[in-house]
Amino acid sequence: MNVFKNVKTKLKWMFARTPSPSERKLNDVVIYHIQDHAYLAVYWKDIPIGKGPCVSLYVHDKEIFKFDCFGEDRGHYHTNIGQLPLVPRGEDRLYFSERSIEEQLKHAIFEIRRNTNYYLHRNFDPRITFFKLDTQRLEAACQEAETKMLEYAKTFTQ
Repeated sequence: MNVFKNVKTKLKWMFARTPSPSERKLNDVVIYHIQDHAYLAVYWKDIPIGKGPCVSLYVHDKEIFKFDCFGEDRGHYHTNIGQLPLVPRGEDRLYFSERSIEEQLKHAIFEIRRNTNYYLHRNFDPRITFFKLDTQRLEAACQEAETKMLEYAKTFTQ
């Protein structure tokens, strides 16, 4: 019976759509187009658990990564968001070991540059699992995103 529940959850997730950055009402959202069906969204977040620059990778309208660079003890990230069977006991955050916002955002960009394919290949949605990301265009988007995140960090944290 549990097998059917897992299949139903996977199918439900595959056909669901992650809210876009504008639908999530994020602040100062800038989109960096990578290719068709793939982009980075950079934005500023100010929520009860922290504030700072953030970046998300979207593929086929699904948020693959979300990095919240909130600084010491608050900065964290999420991967393959919404795939609950992969999240043991409801814990869905990975905390940065880096202390400063600047170090965290550099770690975030590193993860996107180097480990995106790992997370794409482990996604439930076959459109994402087999998605071929243009690495040169991803690199260009990462450079622009990093610059914008550093700008947000300097502007909003002073």
